[in-house]
Amino acid sequence: MKKLVILGTALLALNAIASEGQLKFGYDFSREAKFGDGENLKFKKGPTLGAEYIFDNQGEFEWGVGAEYKLSSNSGKLKDKYNNKVLKSAPVYALGKFNLITTQSGNDALYVLGRAGYHFANEDKKLGATTDISGGLYGAVGLGTEFGPVSVEAIYEKSGFTVRERATGEKSRDSLDSVGLRVGYRFGQLKNDRGPKVVERTVTVEKPVEVVKPQEPKVIGAKTVELPFSCSANEKKCVIKGFKVDGRVPNEAEARDLGTIANVINQFAEGGSIDFVGHTDSTGSDAYNQKLSVARAQNVARLLKEYGLKNTVSYGTITGRGESQPIDTNNTVQGRYNNRRVELFFQNVDFENVRFVDGN
Repeated sequence: MKKLVILGTALLALNAIASEGQLKFGYDFSREAKFGDGENLKFKKGPTLGAEYIFDNQGEFEWGVGAEYKLSSNSGKLKDKYNNKVLKSAPVYALGKFNLITTQSGNDALYVLGRAGYHFANEDKKLGATTDISGGLYGAVGLGTEFGPVSVEAIYEKSGFTVRERATGEKSRDSLDSVGLRVGYRFGQLKNDRGPKVVERTVTVEKPVEVVKPQEPKVIGAKTVELPFSCSANEKKCVIKGFKVDGRVPNEAEARDLGTIANVINQFAEGGSIDFVGHTDSTGSDAYNQKLSVARAQNVARLLKEYGLKNTVSYGTITGRGESQPIDTNNTVQGRYNNRRVELFFQNVDFENVRFVDGN
């Protein structure tokens, strides 16, 4: 148990400089020791406590390390059917996840997981047993899903251990098989909070957008207002471009349009909502682009608030479409630039009978 606490503390400290940590709580519905001589010993069901650290959580494949400690009711040891405290069990492992389905919000709706490592095990000395127990190889497979910062996994584990007879020195290699559920809570730098990931040879460091004073909306006559160039009055939407290949925020010129949009809404709009939809070009994998598009939409929504958007209009959905909906070719530099965008859709927004015209 002490080893697990130390590992958990280390993961929390490392989280400041790396990717993502998880605290995991679980329950084993089946625990059974299988011995080499064909005999089996069932243990009582019980909870588990663990911690994991994911080094790379962007693409289809994610990897990291973790540890787990198996408990019984009111005890840090596994109990047999007679309520005897028999075994201490704590696997330490490397883990891998392959994401099968990623949602528009950036969560992994379905993934396959695998673990491989070492199972630390020893017996309770108070039993006065005639054997010594030591650890062995550990492996596990399972399926999982994510709901925001929460993950849920169904898992099958095979934890090896060795039993040595004290009198004869004879050894047998046995295993503890268990089936259960794990619920994890992710903390720190989650999937959509990470910085740029390199997919080209030249790496450009992305600097934060400086919030500059936006332009006031141009009023033409008493009831006519000119929209920024990025907006369409007929389609009731605005398009923010200016993203680098791996960029999560637009450049300064495009971001300035967000300030003008905020001023237009604050002065003339009332009610309704804004939907944000992020897009990418075809550079990178489908899974990476899906998460990148969500991050772009989230950052544009955040910047609009930073430019002073008031609460007269609420936020609707904030989603991403990855590279699935290009508006231009991905075979040219300009085409890819146009495809890297965030669209703002105005839903049921009342502009108090003001007529808008598109900017020139």
